[in-house]
Amino acid sequence: MSDTAKMKHYDVAIIGAGATGLTAACAMAEEGLEIVCFDKSFGFEGEKKGDTRTIALLQNSVYLLQNISVWEKCLPFAEPLNIMKVVDDTGRFPPVPSASFKASELGPDPFGYNIPNDRLVSALAEHAATSSDITLSQTKRVVSIKNRADKAIITPVDGNPVSASLVVGADGAHSLARAQAGIKTNSWNYNQTAIACWFEHSLPHQNISTEFHRKAGPLVVVPMQGNKCGLVWVETPANANRLMDLDEAEFARQLKEAVHGSLGTINKVSRRSAFPLSGLVANRFAKGRTVLVGHAAHVLPPIGAQGLNLGLRDAAMIADIAGKAFIRAEDLGGAGVIAEYDRQRRSDIMSRTFAVDFLNRTLLHGWFPPLQATRAIGVGLLKLLPPLRKAVMREGIAPQRNLPPLMYSR
Repeated sequence: MSDTAKMKHYDVAIIGAGATGLTAACAMAEEGLEIVCFDKSFGFEGEKKGDTRTIALLQNSVYLLQNISVWEKCLPFAEPLNIMKVVDDTGRFPPVPSASFKASELGPDPFGYNIPNDRLVSALAEHAATSSDITLSQTKRVVSIKNRADKAIITPVDGNPVSASLVVGADGAHSLARAQAGIKTNSWNYNQTAIACWFEHSLPHQNISTEFHRKAGPLVVVPMQGNKCGLVWVETPANANRLMDLDEAEFARQLKEAVHGSLGTINKVSRRSAFPLSGLVANRFAKGRTVLVGHAAHVLPPIGAQGLNLGLRDAAMIADIAGKAFIRAEDLGGAGVIAEYDRQRRSDIMSRTFAVDFLNRTLLHGWFPPLQATRAIGVGLLKLLPPLRKAVMREGIAPQRNLPPLMYSR
């Protein structure tokens, strides 16, 4: 027998076990596929790993987690998002009015829920570990992914090679899976750094998520359980370094000032992490036997809770397409599946990338009066015209078009 014939074969090999990769694994297991998932570790140990980020999951993403039996593990740590508020804090003329978007205008459900990132990833990893269809393969790294006529060969640096019909690249912005598939990217940098943490405050947040649009970029405050909020504070690199060097008390004082005292006294601030902001979009989202999901396919600034939710739509879509191909006994990594995934994801990814990038750049370069006036008129129309406001909320916060079945309520 040849060496390839002796290899363990899987329907799908997933490279990367962050939230998007693990969601793809759990969703594909729901379709009856046999999956192997490679990463250095599975799950989180919270602040021991220095991860104090929170994730705003929009309602379609919550439905997805419900349908793959993970949401029950997440719910004890999740806080509903009932109102999303946008505040113009640029000080530019003409002023842009503040706008509040209420989930109750669309129906009984909240826009979604906010949850600590470590809790989400741990819940997904725990569920994946209990599935008889998912093998979690711990490795320092995968070193090669080679296409053959009927399979891909995946080689970890510290284990035996395996084969798979389909490869899902969920290994982040510097994706090996993307590089090995020969997929190029368009990437760019912003002169911005984001600070992420959570903080405790004296006034109730009333389940309101607020984006303060500032000259340096957005400052986003998202409610957590109790009198606690998650924070993403975008600044120039120099100001971000200055804020990171402050002690907890002085950082809390400056944060209270930045949110205009809307949450009262800030009592405690968690460990802070900082990361430079950049953008990336793959030229193709599938090639050979590889499809890209999450940051391997697209990287966006933290505006409008679009990043991870876009990645979860990637995961649900490839699960749906591969599941249907499996039922039809088709090649899971064949040309039909690859072309269909690229086609189905292109419009959503490209439109979100353009919209988020454009909004971020209007904050950085909004000194141009016609641009500022356009923002002011647009927000004013949203406030005055409920049908327009609802349409924008549905498309931006609760999209319904071209969603796979796993992202609908059952």
